[in-house]
Amino acid sequence: MWSTPSVVSLWRARLVALTGLLVAAFVWFGAPSSANAAASCTASVTSVNLGSTLSPLTAGTVDATANLNFSCTGLGSLLSYTLCPNLDAGSGGSNGSGGRYLVGPGGATVAFQVYQDAGRTQPWGSSSLLVFGTVPTITASPGTGTSINVNQTVYLRLTTTTTTVPGAYSTSFSGQNFFWGLNLLSCAGVTIGYAVVPATFTYSATLIPDCTISTGNLGFGNAGVLSAVKDAQSAMSVTCTKDTPYAIGLDNGQQGTSATARRMKAGTEYVTYGIYQDAARTSPWGSTAGQTAGGTGTGGAQPLTLYGRVPAQTTPAPATYGDQVVATVTY
Repeated sequence: MWSTPSVVSLWRARLVALTGLLVAAFVWFGAPSSANAAASCTASVTSVNLGSTLSPLTAGTVDATANLNFSCTGLGSLLSYTLCPNLDAGSGGSNGSGGRYLVGPGGATVAFQVYQDAGRTQPWGSSSLLVFGTVPTITASPGTGTSINVNQTVYLRLTTTTTTVPGAYSTSFSGQNFFWGLNLLSCAGVTIGYAVVPATFTYSATLIPDCTISTGNLGFGNAGVLSAVKDAQSAMSVTCTKDTPYAIGLDNGQQGTSATARRMKAGTEYVTYGIYQDAARTSPWGSTAGQTAGGTGTGGAQPLTLYGRVPAQTTPAPATYGDQVVATVTY
């Protein structure tokens, strides 16, 4: 007998066994694809209004949260599934370095970002647009069932400055590719898989015009006989939001009758005085048409000066005379 046929027979047996192993492996790995194809998945992200009465002068940082929901039915049981929710710049655009914007009147922008964490340190990124950072990896398993329902918090932050122009701002995210698949250990660089696209969601905020005003006391010092004019001046500061027109009016005080006939009082006696907009004391500062001081806000403090004058008059009894004038800024 020859020994060669025995060797050939053994080799054929091993080849058949190996083929059977490959078929088995193909069937095992192919099963999840069939299950995934039969699955039905949806994703959604809630829209959020971060505020409708925010003042650029005081808002600073405004935080809010949204919710991302990912639901699937018809999945294979005891398997782990991963969602990779990519976010691009949004309709508000970006600064080219990973920062996002809300866009407002005339194309004005305000800094805005979407984060993965409550500390707002890790921006929500995109696998295909790496400038925005990494994509959160959301993993869930149906256990012994065939469905999953996952909710993930989305952390938002709006950052205003005093020079932000008032108006309505927003950014919308549409056509976002949320990829999902079986046993994706990390979403880093993942741009393939089963895609689920959430409906458009929007983040918005409304910044309102605002002004603040501050002023010091107008002190005329000590005087004996009021036989001559006595002048004094005091600083005033107004801060209004950028591009906001404003007008500042002064009332007639507690017992005055006009801008140039205000009266300081002590007991039953008075000292008449006036307040003016100019150093020459020719433009009275009051609250009627033509007597208010106006300008346009820059977002920063704008200095003004109150010019006071006590005209020559009959001198009342010695005392400390005083009055209170209310300044009102209209915008």
